[in-house]
Amino acid sequence: MRKKQLAWWLWAVGTVLIVLSWFHIVTPQVGWVGFAIGMCGSVLGWGIRPPRSPQPPVDTNQDQAPKV
Repeated sequence: MRKKQLAWWLWAVGTVLIVLSWFHIVTPQVGWVGFAIGMCGSVLGWGIRPPRSPQPPVDTNQDQAPKV
């Protein structure tokens, strides 16, 4: 299982536990555990490494004189 798949499954399971606690199917403590599981999935999915910013275009015409 890849990191993205694991992150998605953690987030989904956490969300299900939270929703089940809203409807009093599980205890609020289980809902908080779901919140923690979902947060772990979010951090694993995109929080560990920030997204890369786009690189500026490289000027390949360096032999020309600069424009004034």
